Amino acid sequence: MSSNDFGIGFPQPVFLRGARAINRKTRGHGTSNVVLPNEGCGPSQVVSVEAILERKGLQHYSSQPDVVRVTGQVGPIKYVNAEGNRKEHTFDLFVVRSDGHKTLVAVKPFETAVRDRLDLTLQQIAACVPADFANEVALFTDRTISRQQQVNNSRYHAIRRIDDQEAELAVEGAVRQLKGSTTISDLVDAVGLAGRAYGAILNSIYRGVLHQVSDGLIDYGTIVRSGAMS
Repeated sequence: MSSNDFGIGFPQPVFLRGARAINRKTRGHGTSNVVLPNEGCGPSQVVSVEAILERKGLQHYSSQPDVVRVTGQVGPIKYVNAEGNRKEHTFDLFVVRSDGHKTLVAVKPFETAVRDRLDLTLQQIAACVPADFANEVALFTDRTISRQQQVNNSRYHAIRRIDDQEAELAVEGAVRQLKGSTTISDLVDAVGLAGRAYGAILNSIYRGVLHQVSDGLIDYGTIVRSGAMS
């Protein structure tokens, strides 16, 4: 049943298919369909990932303001290993930034990456990747970002899909009046929209309108200051 059956007529999400079949028997498997809202008027995009760590990597990259597109399971990329044998590797994520910079990302638990010397394998692959296909090869592990940042990213992705222009404009107005630093709690009080203000403040931090001064989990005690205003 589609939205048209109810007369709503909103654009259906676009599923971005990966380049390989998902292996549901691997350790740490946790298939997710991550919805990435379109900032314009087009449909949202849905990226399927096959592990919890991949979802964290997808949220990490797609939450960065200069990233315009993230897809999953790109490849296979042909390369020659240290023994001179021809191999293939499918990358877990493909990140495209607003300046056109493209990154192939391998996602692995840190201990697995160290044990398998994945850094050497990625160096061999990077030497064989055509320049017009990708600019760099990167590794994302469970140690790339802190657990607090993982929670921040997850909260942001839950909130960013809520279109609350009234709260966004109210927060921007409060930020323009901001002198120095303040806590999110005080800023919420100044805006006067309670939880709606918190969501708009979190969005503003990720968009660069606000700058997070104190590290760690973004909560009501977090210190912020004015960032880049358009």
